[in-house]
Amino acid sequence: MVTPSDLQCGLEELCAKLQQSVKLDHILSLTDHIALLQHAKFSVPARKEGYTVDDNARALVFASKAFKLWPDQRLPKLQRKLLSFLLLMQEEDGKFHNFMDFSQRIPDESTVGEHLGRAIWAAGRVINSDLPSGMRASARLIFDRALPWVRGSTSPRTKAYACLGLHERLRSETKDTNLITNLKEIADSLVTLYNRNRASEWEWFENILTYDNARLSEALLVAYQSMRDEVYLDVAEESLRFLRKVTTINETFVPIGNEGWYVKGGRRAFYDQQPIEAGGMIEATTLAYRVTGSESYEQGIRQALGWFFGLNTKLVKLYDESTGACSDGINEAGLNENQGAESTLAFLLGAEAFIESLSSE
Repeated sequence: MVTPSDLQCGLEELCAKLQQSVKLDHILSLTDHIALLQHAKFSVPARKEGYTVDDNARALVFASKAFKLWPDQRLPKLQRKLLSFLLLMQEEDGKFHNFMDFSQRIPDESTVGEHLGRAIWAAGRVINSDLPSGMRASARLIFDRALPWVRGSTSPRTKAYACLGLHERLRSETKDTNLITNLKEIADSLVTLYNRNRASEWEWFENILTYDNARLSEALLVAYQSMRDEVYLDVAEESLRFLRKVTTINETFVPIGNEGWYVKGGRRAFYDQQPIEAGGMIEATTLAYRVTGSESYEQGIRQALGWFFGLNTKLVKLYDESTGACSDGINEAGLNENQGAESTLAFLLGAEAFIESLSSE
């Protein structure tokens, strides 16, 4: 069990405690014979809400490498089910539908949204894994069909997820110059966005802070890892420092709330705070710590982790170590007690990234 006091222990000890606290029970309880359901009413799957590529892609990012850390015999079946769902939701032209209802009807048009970027990220993780060769071949098919659409996307998050996927694939296919070309083009477009929008006291890619913010800085960190261009590292560190400054109050992580977000020149929203922000911040600061070796990122890791374990503005614990479920966030009244897929995966992805990084040192 991780307690608030554990957040101040050594990183290796914290890593060991966190690894022991992770359970897969809840994420598996949200998964039926089709795929991962997106929502829960309290801890019970809300079947009427159906499934999304967004959540199944996130789940595949986690599940593709989870077996080394948590050797659960249920994981191989989950991995195959998640990948199969992505194949089902992708059209031949590479675009993705995002939603499927519980009757297995797909009501939305195939589009080039953030779900496509997340699918590329997931496919890249599978390619750079020890999963069976047939699954890795299927992931390449998904990846190759989807990647061309990223060039025309105006979403910085779609581009950021694609950077993560390209970096993963490059770790497996190191001599593929086409992957490097694509990663450079997409990373450069994020740098251009940053230079276009940054100003005094506003070192960010857009004129608004919304959700999954740390993912943009993380994308340039992986671009630096792959290409060693200092520009990517400089922008990643500047933007991450800014984000940490904005989301740290009295040494406590306080993510941007979704009731209004934070528009440049305006007032930031404090609620509702979402787990995706804390999880993403764990991943980005962990990577920055690993890339730079700077101890300045340690406190950011501890604060973002602490948010899940009661070190937040409401002093409520979001992660339930007995089930592996994470609550959907913090609102002005306190804890949102629903435990959906996105929230639980935000914790699992953050924990996995932190433990993987410490284990590989």
